[in-house]
Amino acid sequence: MNPIKQYEKIGKDYIAGQNDFFSKREDEAIKFIKKSLPNLSKKKALDIGCGNGKDIKLLESLGASDVYGIDTSKFMANEAKKIVRKPSNILVGNIENTQFENNYFDVIIGRFSFHYLKNFDKTYKELSRILKKHGILVLVIHHPFRDLTSKKKKIYGNTEIIKIELYNNKVPVYFPTHTLKDYFSKTFFYYFYLSGFEEEQSPEEYNDEFKDIHDEFFTKIVNMKTGVRGRLK
Repeated sequence: MNPIKQYEKIGKDYIAGQNDFFSKREDEAIKFIKKSLPNLSKKKALDIGCGNGKDIKLLESLGASDVYGIDTSKFMANEAKKIVRKPSNILVGNIENTQFENNYFDVIIGRFSFHYLKNFDKTYKELSRILKKHGILVLVIHHPFRDLTSKKKKIYGNTEIIKIELYNNKVPVYFPTHTLKDYFSKTFFYYFYLSGFEEEQSPEEYNDEFKDIHDEFFTKIVNMKTGVRGRLK
């Protein structure tokens, strides 16, 4: 399964699974994003990997004057256009090479989208180009240690495409594994200050998937997610 193209096939199931899952519990990733954001009044914001537009609606509700979304999936982008204020602001494209002007956005967010990339450094450079000086980048990602538990070979540092089943094992997704060093690379620190970092556990979301893992270390980390907030230098 191609990680970039998979949502053309699984998009409908992903949206249904997400809506059902979070109808019964609070979304911790959304909580992290909300508390990481500045006052959005009169600010322009971008959601990278915007999916069906849920987080664009959040940014709109928080007062952003203009909100854009970009996603590699045409299906997901079309779903987002159905619910956002400005459908023309939803674009199908690659976040490694956007068509936005320099210094265009005050805030960029990405919730569980960044880790689908194979290499982050080109994207860090691109995001720094389209962010205004001292602009905010907020990312929520799969914890690299949790990726480790899904590898065929439990070797931290080697890259492979892994499969994780979301929302009570109903939605399989594929993405390449990464390390913390990948996220916090020299390129990241060249362009950004690290202004926030959190590790969070969501014990209900993945318990079924990892119910057969008994090793104490793996049991503690399989449910971890990571929140990163950077400010452009």
